[in-house]
Amino acid sequence: MTTGVHDQGSGPRSFAAMMAIRSATRLPEWIATARANADHGLRGFADGLLADVDAVVLGLSTEWSSGCVEGRVTDIKLLKRQMAGRAGLPLLRKRVLLVAADRQQHRVTNQTTH
Repeated sequence: MTTGVHDQGSGPRSFAAMMAIRSATRLPEWIATARANADHGLRGFADGLLADVDAVVLGLSTEWSSGCVEGRVTDIKLLKRQMAGRAGLPLLRKRVLLVAADRQQHRVTNQTTH
């Protein structure tokens, strides 16, 4: 049996486990182990986490999520790409507002049916 990065506590699965339980208590240990192990490609990722460790700790330990905002940004970028060179700002504004209203209607409908 070989000992891989998953056995050492510095692999992607151990990081995913921290994310799943939303706990950052082992994060400093995980970063140190990942940075010390040159056998896998997580050193750069660990360096990036270390660069902004306070934000990462908050992201792992808080219940808040930016998922809904990211969904709106994705919608707007998609509309922008679809309309590139085709129409001006007034039409783009109308389409963005229509997509936002449609999402709002789906959100209200889903909340009332559950």
